[in-house]
Amino acid sequence: MAVWVLLANYLLGSLPCGLVVTWLFRGVDLRKYGSGNIGATNVSRVAGFFPALLAGVGDALKGFFGAYLALRFLGSSPVLFFLATFLVVVGHDWSLFLRFRGGKGVATTLGVLFYLSWQAALLCFLVWVVVVAITRYSSLGSLSGALAMPILLFLFRRPQAFVWWGIFAAALVFLRHRDNIRRLAHGQELKIGERRSERHGRERPGVERGEL
Repeated sequence: MAVWVLLANYLLGSLPCGLVVTWLFRGVDLRKYGSGNIGATNVSRVAGFFPALLAGVGDALKGFFGAYLALRFLGSSPVLFFLATFLVVVGHDWSLFLRFRGGKGVATTLGVLFYLSWQAALLCFLVWVVVVAITRYSSLGSLSGALAMPILLFLFRRPQAFVWWGIFAAALVFLRHRDNIRRLAHGQELKIGERRSERHGRERPGVERGEL
């Protein structure tokens, strides 16, 4: 039982929603445009708001359903539950279908979190909204929300396995955003709606850095 749930969660996480949505709406390979990232931020740049919304919801649903499978079949084993919920995010970040490349896991992580604690998920999303509204840095919003995640799971008195998942999932978000962190530290990160030509005085069509 445990083996098929672990495998199913990794394969579920590996489904590249952003890639599929962009191909359906624009007929292009998302990896060849914008930042090359398969997340909703890059989908919005290449295909627009509605396809990005679909991609984000699809990625979040992967996490939500993966958490359901983990709790439904492996809830009695904290270790296996932790592995199963972690693997759905790992699948998104290192997809089997994309030669072990992928996105940054923010939406999928939020989907898992919503199943574990909808209150914590809503507050993390609110943190993202507030930080992005103030700074216009999507990456900084994602990092702030990730940092809040294990703290909120602890404050809402969720099981210890949930809190440990939150700690490791937050660490994975930071790992996947290491380039963004470096650009933020050097004042080189692009804000939402900002193009490279606005900062560097030269146009490079279709090339922007991704945050999600």
